Parts: sequence; structure tokens; C-alpha cells
Amino acid sequence: MSNTPVTEIITLTSNDAMKTTSYFQEAVELLRQSTFEGIQRIYWGDRVQQPGIRQWFIDWDRRPQGSESTAATTAQIKEKLNAIVDSPPKRRLVAFNPFPPTKCFAAPFTEIIISTVKPETDLNEFSKVVDLSLEVCHPFEGCYGTAWGYVVDAEGVNEVVLVVGWESPERHVAFTKTEPAKKTTAPYLEGVESSTVFYVQAQNT
Repeated sequence: MSNTPVTEIITLTSNDAMKTTSYFQEAVELLRQSTFEGIQRIYWGDRVQQPGIRQWFIDWDRRPQGSESTAATTAQIKEKLNAIVDSPPKRRLVAFNPFPPTKCFAAPFTEIIISTVKPETDLNEFSKVVDLSLEVCHPFEGCYGTAWGYVVDAEGVNEVVLVVGWESPERHVAFTKTEPAKKTTAPYLEGVESSTVFYVQAQNT
């Protein structure tokens, strides 16, 4: 599993310093210029419906491992993030398929669904349900691409993350009204306890 490509998703509940200081951009630059091995791409964006929550996405070609050579940089990044958040950052590592989920983040809007899977759900069967629910998006006008994966560092619960690139939220809403969407969404909802759904407009600057 240590060699599995993953996307690190960091959720930051921001305070005023997020907008009044350059700490976040400084943290991003520290990571870009660091000696961490395996970084492929970095994206970030605020939740469209909740602009006080910033999402940071880092594609790694393997699960990130700390080392003595990166300890100082890690401490600097944590210091800058701690100055701009109201609560500790939430970190997830997701093994997306396909990887990397570049098409999803290249879209004008990226829909992100984070769900907690019911303990009794058969993951083999549920994986087929997820595949089908995203497969029907592909031919729909305005869909840029999809990806999904399980959180590989979950503690005690199974979480799954789906990402879909959209031309606009309106195209997404139009899709949800189609019969294929309705037919494939119901089995998905049966397999999960709860879901958080939001859009970001991802950028990599």
C-alpha cells in the first residue's frame, strides 16, 4: 500500500487570517519547493457554498512519508496553517481510480462527495455501485470526467470520495434529473450512512 498513488485532501476551516495574510500561499510554496519525494500536482479551492472552508489537494505518486530531511519544512507548513484555521486541519489520503484525477480538477467546477460507508455494506458490491453511478455521467454534456476511491488512512470507518468535473453547477443539477442518475444514485445512498457534497473551483497557483 505504501507505493499506491494517492491524493491527499486537506480540509481547512479558515479564520480571518486566511484572507488577510499570505500564510496559505507561503505554505503551498514551501511544499512545492521542498524535498518531499513523490509530489505530482497541487490544487486548492474554497468550497463554493462554504467559502470559509478551503480544500487543499496534493497528488502523490506514493503515500507521503516524513523524514528527517523534510521535518523542518513540515513544521513550517504546520505553523502557517495553524495561524489561519479555527480547528485542526482534517487530512485524508484517497486512492483514486483513475489516478491522477486531473480531468476533474481541470473543469470549471469540481463536485466532491465524501461519504461514510455503512459498516454492513459489502465493499465489493458497493464498488460496482460507485462505478455505475459515475459511468452514467461520462456521456452527459458538461461532464469533464470522474474519479473515486476509498480513504486509505481511515480510522475505524470506511470513507469513499467521488469527484466529478462539471462545466457548471447547473449542468450537474440537470444531470441529477435524468433517469440514469436517479436509477444509479439510489443504490449508492443505500450503501452509505452520510455524505458531504460541495463544489470547488480548483486552481494550482
